[in-house]
Amino acid sequence: MKKHLLYLLIISAALSYSACSKDTSASEINLAQQLLSNKTWFLDYIETTTVKGTSTKTYIGQTTYFINFSKDLSTSDSDGLKGIYTVEKINNHLQIHVQVKTGNANSVEYIYNIESVGASNLILNYAQSDQSVKQYFSNKK
Repeated sequence: MKKHLLYLLIISAALSYSACSKDTSASEINLAQQLLSNKTWFLDYIETTTVKGTSTKTYIGQTTYFINFSKDLSTSDSDGLKGIYTVEKINNHLQIHVQVKTGNANSVEYIYNIESVGASNLILNYAQSDQSVKQYFSNKK
């Protein structure tokens, strides 16, 4: 009887612990979408790092590219690409998934890891071949 009581206590403790833990993924996604949306994000610069550790910065001081993320989850950029985006949490990392159509109607998906998002700054990163790329955006021109 004591053995069954011990099992019941362990099971009820485990259930009560899991019931009290919160899933913050949805709130993180909602906050990221709120911070991203209804803004024009201007690319300030790109930092590229190779697997050997060599780092280079480009577009310094030149806002040559921008992207809009709308509240209705549509997106458009200075290259003329239009589509939709979603914010997801995968492997404990927030990501932006952008699906656009190119000029010749081909569908393309881009996936960016959100390193940081705030009221006026955004840092995205992704892997490309043998290098990692960080894009630094601000919403001021």
